[in-house]
Order: sequence, then structure tokens, then C-alpha cells
Amino acid sequence: MIHHISVAQAHPLYGDVPANLALMSDLAREAVAQGSELVVFPELSTTGYSFDSVDELNHVLDGGTGLDQMATLSAELGIVIALGYAEINRGIAYNKAALLDNGVLLADYVKTHLWNTEKILFEPGQILPPIVDTSVGRIALAICYDLEFPDLIRHCAVNGADIIAAPTNWPSGFEAPTHHGPFNGELLRAMAGASTNRVYIAIACRTGAELDIDWVDNSCIIGPDGYPITKPIHGVGIATAAVDLHASRTKSISPRNDVFTDRRSDLY
Repeated sequence: MIHHISVAQAHPLYGDVPANLALMSDLAREAVAQGSELVVFPELSTTGYSFDSVDELNHVLDGGTGLDQMATLSAELGIVIALGYAEINRGIAYNKAALLDNGVLLADYVKTHLWNTEKILFEPGQILPPIVDTSVGRIALAICYDLEFPDLIRHCAVNGADIIAAPTNWPSGFEAPTHHGPFNGELLRAMAGASTNRVYIAIACRTGAELDIDWVDNSCIIGPDGYPITKPIHGVGIATAAVDLHASRTKSISPRNDVFTDRRSDLY
């Protein structure tokens, strides 16, 4: 049950879907050359992030969302791809993540927890992340700020997720005044979620400034013990790791403790 998975840290160009798809294709091929069977891309990776209006985003999406091209790439390379993208349906914009397995769309998820100005542009999702069987195990989707809500990670884990694939854009400038050490606050919270649920979390951040926003480019894969098993990436690149699904399916942490069966559902 060992698989190789990658997180791809891209620099999406604002409003340039064809250029972003070309970069994603290059990164996917680099990951496959390293033996990867799953590649996770950032949030809104096909369009960029900083749109002021639905009309502006709609103009960018005139040529399509890029999802069809990514499905073709998934089929060509014979891999699973998780990516963040934008979609407009009947005049309403959605921040979404898709899961493609050998070209087949297995899951299409709308971000449920919108960050800051996303609330102006996007409509939040009303359904919790799906957990689906793929060629690399059971995968759940989460998008960026979703990872900061323990109940969402718990939902994914108790419903059998081996890996949570998390397209992410972490904007800089929100660190606590007391922040120090190698991990930003968002990553620390994701590490806690991985540890308390014994699940892999694959976080693909973006890099490169966009308009007036810079980013925390800290893509990594977190193991079920809560610690990163890859070094954080800085700049465009990929990180690949071997994951053992037995580790995420084993919830025991001592001879007498299990992170699921020890839950006091009679009290909370």
C-alpha cells in the first residue's frame, strides 16, 4: 500500500489560463518522472487569485476553466490530479477543487470556508468534502482555509480518507506577532489535524507575488504523526514522498489508545 505522491508549487499568472495550464503540465511531468502517482496543485491554479468581480473572472474563463485540459493530462500520464480552479455557473462564482483519476472526474468540490475577500466574489459550498476511491487510495479534498477547521478534517478522516489533497493559497501578512520557527500558523494547524486524525495531508501552495498580494510558499506533505515528510518548497517546484496507506489506516497510538475509538461521543 505504498504510493508516491507530489505537491506542485506553481506561480499562477493572473488571468492567463493557457500559460498556467502549460506550467502545470510541466510540473506534472516532472512529478511523474520522480515516480509520482498523485499530483496536487494550488488553489485557483488555472486562473490566479485576485479578481475584483465576477465579470472580471468571467472574462478570464471565456476559453474555459482548464478542467478539460487537466483531465486530458491526467489520462495521458495515467495519474491522479487534484487542482484548484474557478467556475462560474449562472452568474455565480465558485472556488472549487477537482479530483481526476486517469482522466475521469471523481470529485468536484466547492470550498466551504471562504477567506477574507473571497466572501465578496465566491459563493460558499453547502456540502462537505467528498471522500472517493482512487488508484492511490481514498482521497478527500479540502481547500486552504478549510484546513483550519478541525471538524472538516475529522469528517474526512472518519469517513475513510487516507490522504487529504489540499489546494492552497496562503496570503502573507497574517502571522501572529509572536510567530517564530519554521512553520507558519496555517501549516501548524494542518499538522495538528493530521496528527489528531492519523491522516496524510498534501498541501500545494502557490508562490510568486500577484498584484498587491504575496504568499507563504510552504507546500509540503504531512504524515499521520503530524510532521512534514517533505521539506517545504520555496519558489516553483515539486516535493514527492512515499506514503504508506497502512499508516493512515492505523489509528492506534499506544497499546491502549486509538484516536477514533477513544473519542467520547457520549460527552461531545
